[in-house]
Amino acid sequence: MTKYRIDVYIIDDHTMFNEGLVEAINQSDTVHVSRTFTTLGECRSVLDERRPDVLLLDVSVPDGNSAVFCQWLTTTYPKVRIVAVTIHDEYSVIRQMLDCGVHGYILKSSPIEELLEAVVTVWQGNSYLSHTVEEIIRRGCTKVVTLTPAEQKVLRQLCAGHTNREIAKQLNLSIETVNWYRKRLLAKYDVRNVVQLVNLVMKEKLL
Repeated sequence: MTKYRIDVYIIDDHTMFNEGLVEAINQSDTVHVSRTFTTLGECRSVLDERRPDVLLLDVSVPDGNSAVFCQWLTTTYPKVRIVAVTIHDEYSVIRQMLDCGVHGYILKSSPIEELLEAVVTVWQGNSYLSHTVEEIIRRGCTKVVTLTPAEQKVLRQLCAGHTNREIAKQLNLSIETVNWYRKRLLAKYDVRNVVQLVNLVMKEKLL
């Protein structure tokens, strides 16, 4: 009698990474990769026909937003478990993906044994964070950011949805100065764009 192996799909636009990962995973007695995709669209188009037990998803995929895709997938096919497998170790990215429904988060630098453990763990209905990711979350939750009065004013304006030009007019600053403050805020909070900044500030009630 053939032992059941957990069926896995992979979405990652790096073909060589996909090939190496498939070869490594398929040596396992418990996990098997049946399909790989380089875009979200390719995967989405086949899910009506057949779905995996676990989906391994890169956070940066060129044809769309992986976080939005996760929200859609967990709503449409709630039985599919998702593990983010990525190079992104920023607290804001990890937090966003967890908030959007991924069941596991692991870095590409992790050994294959840890990835297999993550797959089995989420398939069993649990969540999985690698030790490195847990430490990043712990540090991120306790990180204290100190802002100058000017930075606080700009941050409030950004959270209110104002553009750089509107902020410059209201605070009597040049657009270049406002842009400089915006870049400083992104760096201080370790986020990539204003949307992530505003989401973090609102969620953590930092103002």
